[in-house]
This record gives sequence, structure tokens and C-alpha cells, in this order.
Amino acid sequence: MLGLVAAFTAVMTGAAYVLVARRDLGAGLLPARPGPAEGAAALNGPFALAWRLQRGALYSWAAGFAVAGALYGSVGNSISGIVEDNAQLGDMVRRMGGPGALTDSFFATAMGLLGMLAAAYAVQSTLRLRSEETGRLAEPLLANAVGRVRWACSHLVFPALGTLVLLAVGGLSAGLAYGATIGDISGQLPTLTGAALAQAPAVWVTAALTLVLFGWLPEASAAAWGVFAALLLCGQLGPVLPQLMLDLSPFTHLPKAPGGPQTAAPYVWLVLVAAVAAAVGLTGFRRRDLAGD
Repeated sequence: MLGLVAAFTAVMTGAAYVLVARRDLGAGLLPARPGPAEGAAALNGPFALAWRLQRGALYSWAAGFAVAGALYGSVGNSISGIVEDNAQLGDMVRRMGGPGALTDSFFATAMGLLGMLAAAYAVQSTLRLRSEETGRLAEPLLANAVGRVRWACSHLVFPALGTLVLLAVGGLSAGLAYGATIGDISGQLPTLTGAALAQAPAVWVTAALTLVLFGWLPEASAAAWGVFAALLLCGQLGPVLPQLMLDLSPFTHLPKAPGGPQTAAPYVWLVLVAAVAAAVGLTGFRRRDLAGD
């Protein structure tokens, strides 16, 4: 066996020396081939480019939401037994998820956590604007016929619509897992999917605040993660914080779902706040210089 290994090593070493002698310095064995003269139709326009840049992160987050939703759904049917052994956990679930039935409170809490995760994705995908700018990748696009607002909106599609995809994936996964456990997939699938999607207006407000920082205080854009951390802290320490501080979080104003009374007004107001903040952020971006100008 040792002889075979030695012989194989000697042959491969000799082959390597022969191949190195046949190639140019700093080049590969196969000559470089020029790319196509024209780009594919899938790359036509800033939205197509943004999709290629952001799709990997969206796919990864979607996989994570599917796993998280399935975990929440699989625990739902046994939450009563878990709480019986941990009264403190039961109190926390009721405080965060509302005073309704324990299972509804648990899923309201779980959907709120999915909303927080979606807010993290929204911050990340919005800040892609800043990384493209500081990496001098935006300037060649903006030097042509692509306007600033159009370029920015091509990336803002992801915090706007990508978060809906993630929340839908999480809700569907939770509904399938919980529905399969209790034998009611048709009933739980729309309930939990709707509860997850109900988090979207608060997520959009978070993304819009990130855009305001990018538009007016680009050097402080990373502070958007501090805003997210504050929202997360409000969600975890809500019962011990003053109500005035809690009211600063858009997630505080969302009705508890599932199980809680639903009214359209909070959702409408949050969407309006997000739209106004996004407009403010885009206005700032239009007026300021690009990084390095």
C-alpha cells in the first residue's frame, strides 16, 4: 500500500511539473475566453442587477424562516404541558402574546419573533445600498441613464417584498407543522400565515428608518443595527419598560395575531409612517453627494 501511495505521488508530481512548464506565468492551463458580446436579458436594468446581488441572501433567509416556522409549529400542540412545568415561561408568553388562549398567545409571540427576524433582513437588504455606494459600484450605474431613485428602489424591493416572502414562508411552515400535529392543516395554514404577514407593516417601518439614515446620515447608516437592537430589546423587556419607550417601537402597535382583536387602523398608520419615512430617505439620497465625491 505504501508503495502505491509513493508511486501515485511521484506520478502526480511529475505531471504537475510538465503542466507548469506548458502554461504562461500567472495564467491557467486553459486560455481565458471572452464573455458574450451582450448581457443576458435577465440582467437588463437595475432591478435585474439588484436581484442577482440580493437573491442569495433572500434564499438563505427563506430557508431559515422555514426551519424556524416548523419548529414553532411543532411545539404549539405541547405548549400547555411545557408551561405547566414552567409558570414563569407561561407568564412571559401571555405578556408578549396577549391574554387570550395559551396556544394563541404562544403563536402570537412566535410570529412576533419572526417579525423581528424579518426586520433584521430588512435592515441588511436596505444597507446593501450603502455597501454598493462605498464600494464604488453604484457610481458607474448612476453615471448613465439610471437615476438615483430608480437605483435605490431596485434594492428597496427586497425589504418591501422580500420580507413578505420570508414572513409567508415562516407562517406557512408553522401552519403546516402545527396543522399536521392537530389534524387541521386547512384551518391553521391560513391563520398562521396571516398572523406572520401581519408583522409586515412594522418591518417596513424599520426598513424605512434605515433608509432615512442612508439618505441623510450615510456615515451613520450602520446605526440602523442599533435601532433594530432597541426594537428587539423592547420586545424582550416590554413588561419592565415604560409605555412611552414601548410606543416608539412599531411592533408595539400591531394587534396580537392570532387570537387578538383585529382592526385596520394600526396597519394603515404603520404603512403610512413607512411610506413617509421612505420618501424622506429617498429625498435625502437625491440631494447628497455619493461616497468619494
